[in-house]
Parts: sequence; C-alpha cells; structure tokens
Amino acid sequence: MIKNLWITGYRSYELGIFKDNDPKAKVIQDFFEQRITNYAEDGTEWILTGAQMGTEQIVGKAVQEIKKKDYNIKHAAMLPFAEFGSQWNETNQALLNVFLRNADYVNKISNMSYHSPRQLKLWQDFMLEHTDGALIFYDPDSGGKPKYDYEAIKAYQDRGNDYQLELIDFDSMQDFANMLYDS
Repeated sequence: MIKNLWITGYRSYELGIFKDNDPKAKVIQDFFEQRITNYAEDGTEWILTGAQMGTEQIVGKAVQEIKKKDYNIKHAAMLPFAEFGSQWNETNQALLNVFLRNADYVNKISNMSYHSPRQLKLWQDFMLEHTDGALIFYDPDSGGKPKYDYEAIKAYQDRGNDYQLELIDFDSMQDFANMLYDS
C-alpha cells in the first residue's frame, strides 16, 4: 500500500499552459482528481509535491477538490530551497502563495537559497525516502524536466528499493480527455 505518494510532472511551459484558466489545466486537474481519489480509497494519506508551475500546482488544486468530498487526504508541498519562486513574475508568485496556503504542510529541504544543483538532488532523495511510490506525468519518449525525477526513481528502484511508479504519458492524458469530453 502507498501511504505517501510523490506526484510530479511537466512544467506549465512544457504543457503549453500560460494562463491559470487554460482548459488543458482543467483536464489535467480532473485526471489527477480521479487518480488521487483512487489512491485515497486504497489508503494513501499524503500527497507530496514540489511547487513548480504546471503539474505540481495543478495537483494541489486537485487535492483541494478531493478534500471537499470528505476524503482524508493531505498535501505536503516540499520546496527544494529557501526563497523558491522568488524570481518568478508577480502573477506566478501570487499563484505560488495560494498553492502554499492551501497545502496542509509546507517545508523546505534546504534553508539556503538556490546555489547548487546538489540541492535538487537532495530534494529528490528526500522525496524518495519519504514516499512509497510516485505518480509522474511524463512520457520518456518526449523528454522534458520530469526526466530527472523519473531517472532518480528508476535508480532508486535499481538499488533494490521497493518503490512503486505509475507513469502517465500524453496518450493516457489524451485518452482521458477524449473519454471525459466525448461522453
């Protein structure tokens, strides 16, 4: 059973989402609401994410909707370093603040502001050590930022760790959209 689930995936720019109300974001949110509800019904208690624009912030919204349906699920937003998002524009910083306010738990892995890619590696290690599995919106054939988390998970599994991985690719997301909006 997965008690703690790490969810990550594509950034907003990789998904071509540049506005908070983009219809693609709603499809992705609906998809994650369905998947997280299934996980919650199977005993998952915590969803852990970073706070990147795109999949991670969309997942935060999905968790909020699931809670309204009386599911006992909590969301932890784990930041890799201090002052995360401080270089973002005003609109994105406002979205980040709402995302962090809505999370049940917020913390950072490093108390220093960004200074080294090593901080991102330590963040991945933390996520792996504090979760039982991951759900990633990532297509290995398409590349993108989630590749680094995917590779970290595969390496963790290769070291003999019992760790579950569910990959969601673009075809799965498109099939979901077709099913959702063609019925």
